[in-house]
Amino acid sequence: MLSIEVCENARLSRDARFDGKFFTAVLTTGIFCRPICPARPPKPENVRYYDSAELAQQSGFRPCKRCFPQLAPNIPLPRKIKQITHAYYENNYSLQACASQLEISERQVRRLFMQYYGLPPSEFFHQQRLLLAHKLLVSTSLTITNVAFAAGFNSIRRFNEVIMKAYQCTPSEIRGNKTVSSDNQVTILLPYKAPFDWPLMLNFFRSRKMNNIEDIGSEHYFRTIELDDCRGWIKVTHHQSKNALNLTVKLTDYSYLHQIIARVRRMFDLDADMQLIHQHLNKHPIMCAVIDSFPGLRLPGCWDIFEFSIRAILGQQISVKGATTLAQRIAEKYGETIKNIEQPQGINTTKYFPKVSALMNVDYQDIGLTRSRIATLQTWVSFFEQNQAIFNKGLTIEELEAALTQLKGIGPWTVNYIGMRGLSDPDAFPSADLGIIKALTVKDIKPKNKDILALAESWRPWRAYAAIYLWQSLQLDNGSNTKKIKD
Repeated sequence: MLSIEVCENARLSRDARFDGKFFTAVLTTGIFCRPICPARPPKPENVRYYDSAELAQQSGFRPCKRCFPQLAPNIPLPRKIKQITHAYYENNYSLQACASQLEISERQVRRLFMQYYGLPPSEFFHQQRLLLAHKLLVSTSLTITNVAFAAGFNSIRRFNEVIMKAYQCTPSEIRGNKTVSSDNQVTILLPYKAPFDWPLMLNFFRSRKMNNIEDIGSEHYFRTIELDDCRGWIKVTHHQSKNALNLTVKLTDYSYLHQIIARVRRMFDLDADMQLIHQHLNKHPIMCAVIDSFPGLRLPGCWDIFEFSIRAILGQQISVKGATTLAQRIAEKYGETIKNIEQPQGINTTKYFPKVSALMNVDYQDIGLTRSRIATLQTWVSFFEQNQAIFNKGLTIEELEAALTQLKGIGPWTVNYIGMRGLSDPDAFPSADLGIIKALTVKDIKPKNKDILALAESWRPWRAYAAIYLWQSLQLDNGSNTKKIKD
């Protein structure tokens, strides 16, 4: 909670550091804005301050057409709130299914949202749907029908009624003269709080690229995606002048758009509070050196937890390049071939990564795997098929490790790496990783695992960031000026 005095000073100075941290509502116009809005500042007696765009809109104010508050960067959320939000969209906008998945009561979900947002979850998510719809109408060329389904509405009639009630105008009037696209794809702005090192993030994914599923150039990330019966692709680039990524999406079913946005934000770690993380970690000399040299280094996530878990198992005790080659072979042999989805010019991916059902009872022959690795994969796929919910419950990394290391072939390193990148758990920490050991080696004396874990206690709850910084520190030791996360 920011004081009115702080908000007032930030508003009048248009301080970009506060963008997304609060919103300014003007009583005389009925409009709410970001603190960086270029419009003439209203008189203090006509101003009200809100912690979120959802709360400002719920209070009866409409988004400004100059600063577009729905495009403000997200503030970092508490872990439990973030889990609930992801679960809500993954469960087709059902609070009951969301609470059941996380094994908490709907009453507890309501209490958390009232405490954090001042709104019940149903009202909060309703306002989010409205904000997304407004954002898509004013900033994309998606058809109004697809906008309605993308924002989570089940019918065009209901969409029109809700938009009219909230904004006193129709969706067509909000859109104005914008031309509707004929290619049925949409580009959405995903803001973030600086610093963010886009080339470094791209380099990390490029060194792990599966050529039949991903295309990663010097400026873009592209991959095929499949969610239930929805198929398509995503392409991510950096905005030329704003602290934001451009997400271009083409789908067979745009009702999945909100879920895809949430996944991409997590994949590229767009909601992290890097200032807070840096303040916590830079007391250690290695961390301090990496932060100074690479302040925009973030934690790369993944698109899909099952896909990543397969890749993590393949990566046990072999190089990144070797594991990527094996993953690509599995996708080529067992993945579904792309059909009837037009891709951007110059890109020609051919496969979707196989679903759990596609890898059940397969023999992995002619892939290049050892018998023990094949056995581990078969055990893992059977376990995942029966226990998918375990990855959606918000377990701590210690709880997850206790559950998964019961499986033959799954050790602490694999679990923590899955937690770190597969689940974007900021406190996961693969302490036995060779890169981490090398980074903490002093005068050729390698630290013991218990000593690494003891040291890492001071890095909680950001041990996953500590791990990625330790990997990057190896580039500093090599005297390399190349921006590259350790493979």
